[in-house]
Amino acid sequence: MNTQIVNFTPAGPVARAFMQADAFVRLLVGPLGSGKTSAAVVEVLRRAQMQGRGTDGMRRVRVAIIRNTFSELKSTTIKSWEMWCPPQYGRLTLGTSPIVHHVQTSELDMEVLFVPLDKPEDVRKLLSLELTFAWIDECREIPKEVLDALTGRVGRYPSKLQGGCTWSGILLTSNPSDTESWLYKLVSDPPEGYAIFRQPSGRGPRAENLDNLPANYYQRIAAGKDAEWIKVFIDGEFGFVVEGKLVYPSFRDSVHVPAERIEPLHGIGLVLGADWGLTPACAILQPWPDGRIVVLDEFVCENSGIVRFAQALAKYMQQHYPDNDVTAAVGDPSGTTRGPDESTVFEIMNQHTPWRWRPASTNEVTLRIEAVSAALNRMVDGKPGFQLNPGCGTLRKGFAGGYHFQKIAAGQGTTYHETPRKNQYSHIHDALQYAVIGIGGANVVLNRERRRMRPRMAEGLDYNPLEPYGPSSNRPPRGVVWGDRWAKPRATVADSDYPILSM
Repeated sequence: MNTQIVNFTPAGPVARAFMQADAFVRLLVGPLGSGKTSAAVVEVLRRAQMQGRGTDGMRRVRVAIIRNTFSELKSTTIKSWEMWCPPQYGRLTLGTSPIVHHVQTSELDMEVLFVPLDKPEDVRKLLSLELTFAWIDECREIPKEVLDALTGRVGRYPSKLQGGCTWSGILLTSNPSDTESWLYKLVSDPPEGYAIFRQPSGRGPRAENLDNLPANYYQRIAAGKDAEWIKVFIDGEFGFVVEGKLVYPSFRDSVHVPAERIEPLHGIGLVLGADWGLTPACAILQPWPDGRIVVLDEFVCENSGIVRFAQALAKYMQQHYPDNDVTAAVGDPSGTTRGPDESTVFEIMNQHTPWRWRPASTNEVTLRIEAVSAALNRMVDGKPGFQLNPGCGTLRKGFAGGYHFQKIAAGQGTTYHETPRKNQYSHIHDALQYAVIGIGGANVVLNRERRRMRPRMAEGLDYNPLEPYGPSSNRPPRGVVWGDRWAKPRATVADSDYPILSM
């Protein structure tokens, strides 16, 4: 393989400082187009070249590059990676998860693992890896427990017998998040060993990466945007922005959120809905006798396994709702899958809480969303049929747009993903949907659809056209499974002074 030196100039002083730092965890946060991704890509390659040699003269490096979904990893992060390290250098394996780019030269053996987090099996793979270092791209979209767990996976390869790690740690890059996010808290009060680098506003005199952007880039993208969008994506400040299509456009904060907290009615049971995964969450609601649904509270756990979540939830309910029984506890049906210890999530929840948990009747996301939408659209005696207590901050921000369908750039205009984006708001909203399903929300939607689609018999026919096989003579023998009708239900650093890759 021919030797090729690729030189890189950091986008500005802040990006340069980010690359020069040796902190265990480094965060680079700034506006759109500020060169964050390129700085991280080049830093990965540079640190690989700086890795010490083993006893056999080889530099061994294994790095994980992480993004919240497979589609974003493939369409954005990997595209940026390929600008600086094209696929023809080494072997790029696209047909597996994680995607692997294996670069081997006479002195470097570098494995780059591109890891998405939208499937539980991918998360399990990530948290079992032995890595040199890692990079989380757009870390604001990643649960903090991934970062916390990752701190124990880096510095593990190469082993001491192979020479050990010259540098190990975690790179983080991101646009600013909202002020409720773990990222904002991290920036406000960084732990020991963490270094924070904040790039200036794209409209200011110290803006970075302007030489690599179109003329008047920030002025052009500011046109038609509201003040909060400009604050986050151009000025690089923390704030709240709706980035896609609302999941619940009928939600009105002034209508569905009362001015004061609604207390639970005595003698009426509570319904719990729970979502598992990396950020377990529980929605606590009460169906009222007049037909209204009152969401009393939310309970969201960070950095928690399922046992700790169950124990913390039981304690929280005892402290805050001692006078109300829980009459239904419904969770994500995926919790029926057995884990490495052969236990299911439902078995663990039943063991560590005083309630009997059961899986929701459906995991079909469209049906779940419609069930909540139906409640939002109802009025009961002049009052909204769905009310959300003002203290439910994560649910409230999710309704306002944090829980949304992400945009997809398409040739014929803007389209959106069919399922809501996975982020810090999706977990508690999934939990809310399971709770509404648990009180019969799915039946409301299905009955409505049945009424719309009620069939009428055509005249002049000597057989029922709605028979799945036409005339009765075509009916399959009794006991034969025939088609979907009988199928089992399925859950639904200086200028040009970074020689970064020598081959």
